[in-house]
Amino acid sequence: MKCVLIFIMGCLLFHPLVATQYKTFEENGKVGLKDDNNQVVLPAAFEALGWSDGNFSVIGKVTGYRQQGLWGLINLEKKFITPADYEKLEYAGGEWVIVRKKINSISFKTGCLNLKGEIKIPLIYDGIKVQGLRAIVFNLTRAGYQYGLVDFNQKIILPAVYQNISPLGTLRYAVENKVGKVALFSEEGKAVTGFVIDSVSAFRKGYAIVYQDHLQGLIGRDGQTKLETKYASIKIGKEGKIATQLPTEWTFVNDKNETKKKLLADELKITSGKNIFIKRGNRWGVVDENFKEIVPLCYEQIREIEPQLILARFNAKYGVINLQNTILVPFYYDSLWYQANVYSTFLKGRGWELLNAQGKIITDRFYEQLHLLNNNYYLAKNKGYFGFVDSKGNESVHCVFDSLAEPVGDLIAVKFKGGYGIINKNEDWIVPPQQFPITVINANLYLQKQPGNQFLKSLKGDIIYFTPYPLKFGKENFVETLPSGIEKTITYDGLISKRTSFPENTEIVFQESEGYRGIKKDGRFGFIDTVGHLRIANRYDSVGEFHEGLAAIKLISKWGFVNIEDRVVINPNYDSPANFTSGVAVVSRNNQVGLIEKNGKVILALRYDKIIRQTNTFKLISNKLQGLADETGRVQIEPRYDSLTVGGNEKLIACRDGKCGVISSRGMNIIPIDFDRIIFDDRENIFLLKKKSEWKEEVLH
Repeated sequence: MKCVLIFIMGCLLFHPLVATQYKTFEENGKVGLKDDNNQVVLPAAFEALGWSDGNFSVIGKVTGYRQQGLWGLINLEKKFITPADYEKLEYAGGEWVIVRKKINSISFKTGCLNLKGEIKIPLIYDGIKVQGLRAIVFNLTRAGYQYGLVDFNQKIILPAVYQNISPLGTLRYAVENKVGKVALFSEEGKAVTGFVIDSVSAFRKGYAIVYQDHLQGLIGRDGQTKLETKYASIKIGKEGKIATQLPTEWTFVNDKNETKKKLLADELKITSGKNIFIKRGNRWGVVDENFKEIVPLCYEQIREIEPQLILARFNAKYGVINLQNTILVPFYYDSLWYQANVYSTFLKGRGWELLNAQGKIITDRFYEQLHLLNNNYYLAKNKGYFGFVDSKGNESVHCVFDSLAEPVGDLIAVKFKGGYGIINKNEDWIVPPQQFPITVINANLYLQKQPGNQFLKSLKGDIIYFTPYPLKFGKENFVETLPSGIEKTITYDGLISKRTSFPENTEIVFQESEGYRGIKKDGRFGFIDTVGHLRIANRYDSVGEFHEGLAAIKLISKWGFVNIEDRVVINPNYDSPANFTSGVAVVSRNNQVGLIEKNGKVILALRYDKIIRQTNTFKLISNKLQGLADETGRVQIEPRYDSLTVGGNEKLIACRDGKCGVISSRGMNIIPIDFDRIIFDDRENIFLLKKKSEWKEEVLH
C-alpha cells in the first residue's frame, strides 16, 4: 500500500513538469496547430508554422507563422506578436529570433527580435550569429565580410570592421584584424591581448593555446601569458595538466663533429643552391644560408623544379613561385607538372592545358589528356580522340585519331576509324589506312603484323622481308631469331649478312656473353662460340653466362665455374649461379652467403644472409642488421645497424633502434647515435642532425 501511495504522489508531482507537445496539421491546404490532446490551438489558417529554416518548435508559447510568403510571430492565444513582414525567421536559442527583412527593392537586412517581438538588434546587418548574451554581426563590403560584436540592448561592443570574430567559450572572443593577426577580447569589448597572435584555440580548463610564427604558447582567461610562444606543441589534459614539446632542432656539424649552426624546423629539404626548404607545423617555406626567411612559411607543399623555381601548394591548389615569392603560375590548379619549360596543368571538371615558362596559357582548349613524349610532343586526347600538341601549345596533329604512336622522324603510325596507316606531321597520308597494325621502323620502312606473319615493307608498299619469327630492329640492320635459336642478321635491303649456326639437335640457345653462348643439346648444357662451334662440351646440368672469363656451371645440383678452355677452375660447391665482377663473386651455400675470388679462394666466409654489391664496398646483412666489407672482402663493420648509408668522405650514416649517428668506414664513432634523422649535405660537406624534443609536464603558477 505504501508503495502505491508513493507512486501516485510521484505521478502528481511529475505531471505539471511535463511540457505540452504540439503538432501541426493541414486542412484545405492550410496549416494549424494541435496540442497533445488533439485539441486545436491555432486554426488551419496559415501557409506554414514554425521557422523559415524548416524546423518546428514552440518556445514560451510562441512560434512563427507564414502568410503570403512572409513570416511573423504568433502566440498560442491566437495573438499576432508581429505582422508577417520577414523573409527569414529563425529561432536562435534563449529568447532570440533572427529575422531578415526586405529594406528596399534590392536590399535585405538582418536583425534580432525577442519572443515579445521587440527589436533587440536593429535590422542593419547582412548576418548575425547569436553567442549566449552576445551576437556576432557582419556586413558584406568591397573588402569582404566585416565582423563586429553587439549585445541585445542595441549596444555596439565591437564595431563591424574586423576580418573575423570567433567565440572562445562564453567570456572571450578571438578577433582578427585586416592583416590576419588575432587579439583576445572580453565580452565587454576590452582587449585582453594585442594583435600579435596568428590564431587561438577555444579555452579548455581555463587555458587557450595561441599560435604565433608556427609556434605555440598558452594564455589564461585573463589574457595573461602562462607559457611563452616557443613550443612546437602543447597539450591540455583532462584534468588541466599541461604538457609541452619544444621545436625540433637541426644541428649542422662537419665530419669532425664540430657544430656550425642550428635551426628550428620540423623537416628540411636541401636545394640545388645554398637555400633550404623548411617545414614548421603544417607549412613549408624557404630560408637562405643564414636562415633568413626568403619565402614565407605558408605553403602546404613545396618542391624545387629548377634552380630559383618552386612548385608549391597553397589552399589545396598548385602554383609556381620563385625565391622572391613572386607568383609565376597562380594557385589555381588541381594538378601541375613542369617539363622542358612548359607547365601542364589540370582543373577538375575541365581538363588539361599548357602554360609557357611565363605562366601564360598557350593551348586553345582543355584536353582530357596531355602526356609528354620524348620528342617534346604531347599526346593529347579530346572528346575521346587523339592528336599531338607541340611545346608551343599548337595542335600540330588534330585530335581525330583512334590512337597514335610516338613519331619516328616525320612519320607517325596511326589508327583511324578502325584502320591502320601512317601520316606525316602535316597529316598527309603516307600509307593509307589498312586492316592490320603498323609500326614505323625508320624513314623508309614499316612493319605490318598479320595473323601468323609479319611483313617489312617500304612506304610504297613493296615487301622487303617477311617472317613469322621475332624481329629485333637496329640502326643498320635487324635480327631474326628462329625457334632453333639461330639468329639471322639482315640488312634493310632484305639481304642476310650474317647467320649463326649451331650443332645439330640444339634445343636452347642463350644470349651471347664475351663471345660465348650457352646451349642445350641432347638434354645437357655447354657453350658455343660466335660462329656456332662447340667450344665447351655439353656435359653440364645447367650453365650461366661468361663474365671475366668464367661461367657458372651446374653439376649434381651444385654450382661451380668453368673457363673458356673448358677447365673447371672452381669445383661445384655452391647452391646458386653467380657472376664475377672485379674478380669477386657472391656465392651461397646452405642459405648463407660469402665472397670468393676467381681462383676459388673464399675471401669472406659464407655466414651472411645477404650480400649487396656497392661501389667499392659490399653491404653485409645478417639477422636484418647491416654491416660493411671493402672491395677485397675484408670486414670493416660487422652487421649491427638497422641501416647504413653513404655520407661522403668515407663516412656512413648509421641507424639503430630508431636513432642515427655517423661512423667512419671502419666503424669508428664520429657523431653519437642519438639523433632522429641525419641528412648529408654534399654542397657544404656537412651533416644535418635532427633531434626531436621530449614531452615535458609543466607546472603553472
